[in-house]
Amino acid sequence: MKVLLLCILIGFSINACPSITYVSGGMSGSGFASRYWDCCKPSCSWTENAGKGNEARECDVNQKVLTDKTTTSICDSGTSYTCLSQYPFTLNGCDNIGFAFAAVPGDTKVCGRCFELTFTGEGKYETKLNHQKLKGKKLIVMASNIGYDVDGGQFDVMIPGGGVGIFNGCANLFDTSNLGAQYGGLLSDCETSVGYDGTDEDIYKKRKECLVKKCATVFAKKASAKMGCLFLANFMEAAGNPLHTFKEVNCPEELKKRY
Repeated sequence: MKVLLLCILIGFSINACPSITYVSGGMSGSGFASRYWDCCKPSCSWTENAGKGNEARECDVNQKVLTDKTTTSICDSGTSYTCLSQYPFTLNGCDNIGFAFAAVPGDTKVCGRCFELTFTGEGKYETKLNHQKLKGKKLIVMASNIGYDVDGGQFDVMIPGGGVGIFNGCANLFDTSNLGAQYGGLLSDCETSVGYDGTDEDIYKKRKECLVKKCATVFAKKASAKMGCLFLANFMEAAGNPLHTFKEVNCPEELKKRY
């Protein structure tokens, strides 16, 4: 109590959940959260896609932020990558809310807009204890990319080791091509190796343990990417393709400063 009072008196801030407010008349619905990280320049980094002044940041291979918005993506033989500042994260004192960036359907124009996903405790293709433990948790995502293979209501959450999908620009950035299954990444590999039979508790434990080990090994030299990968194992309970409801929210500063 004395420490808390002292912090208030001298003006120190204490980590806590940001206030999340809903956008009146904003988008809402239901869907599921997939995952990917292809290292390509985000679609929202192009001025023509995001609007001038609303572009997502982009980085070179050394993670220096690029200011020339016409720079070509690494996935088109250029030099522009997704910045690792866009890895998913949590905040101290905010146990049931996570923060991330995501790709949205290619026919939507929502660059820089944010959405609150509330997980239902079920999965799109299966429902395991992993999904059940995720029930009620919320993920605030900021749209920074699009995917023409992303469906309505689906948010393709950017998670290092989440699968490269259609493109793969990660070889030079992560110094490895061992990023797991093309779709689903390291967690998909763990699901295959652990199997789908057995007690719920056993599957839950083994999938998480497997993913933690893979994150530590694959991103041993990239601390920030490792933290982003572990977000899937820890906050998201190693739950693949969880179902959610979603509402549009005003973007919290914690995401805007990383966009």
